[in-house]
Amino acid sequence: MKHSRIAALLLASAISLPVMAESVAVVNGKAIDKADLDAAVNVVIQNSGGNVQDSPALRQQVKDTLVSRELVLQEAQRRSLDKQPAFTKRMDEVRQDMLREALFADLIKESNISDAQVDARYKETQGKFAGTKDVHAAQIVVGSEVEAQKVIDALKKGGKFEELAKTRSLDPSAKQTGGDMGWGNLSRMEQPLAEVLKPLGKNQYTTKPMQTRMGWHVFKVMEIRDAQLPPLSEVKPQILRQLQEEYVNKAVEDLRAKAKIQ
Repeated sequence: MKHSRIAALLLASAISLPVMAESVAVVNGKAIDKADLDAAVNVVIQNSGGNVQDSPALRQQVKDTLVSRELVLQEAQRRSLDKQPAFTKRMDEVRQDMLREALFADLIKESNISDAQVDARYKETQGKFAGTKDVHAAQIVVGSEVEAQKVIDALKKGGKFEELAKTRSLDPSAKQTGGDMGWGNLSRMEQPLAEVLKPLGKNQYTTKPMQTRMGWHVFKVMEIRDAQLPPLSEVKPQILRQLQEEYVNKAVEDLRAKAKIQ
């Protein structure tokens, strides 16, 4: 791995390094502890996705990066750059951001969302989906209404929707997917699309193209089923985050209600 790559990995990571007696380098009287080096090496290895292993060469490169970083920090302080108004203002902004994040984390911990609350939200969502339909749809996107009509004419003559999508659609993924859009719930998707898909039966396609900012679309409904939610085990983390966010938003609203704002 190149030195610059290691430096980038280290600079992109926030490392909290404890003070240790054993040092691997001393830079103008400032020690770089072995714990610093160990932690930094671990960051590089983790961020490499398994492509880098611990080695003397890696440790030397990382040590050189830590030395360079310390020299840069010392020079910045020698020039009193940390006392300039722009720097102190930015530091204050970072501190405020960190404080907000700390409060939100504390509120999330305080929320203590239970499994019963998650289960209740899941059942509530199930109720909203009751009686609605999921459709498995595909699309062909072309650049003009004339081209879209040609696609429709080809379908009327027996053309295969998947093959037409692979050869004519502007969507790059269509070459692999045949225009497959996956499953979607008619009551939850954007209304213009739902209005186009709702009248179609299984294996039916639109005979009038729909225009969006992407181009002109021809849709096909491949399958229809009663609405199905993923099992609770799959969506539990998502529901938990949703409930936690609602708790945090409510806490902020309460703060506003109690505050004297002029």
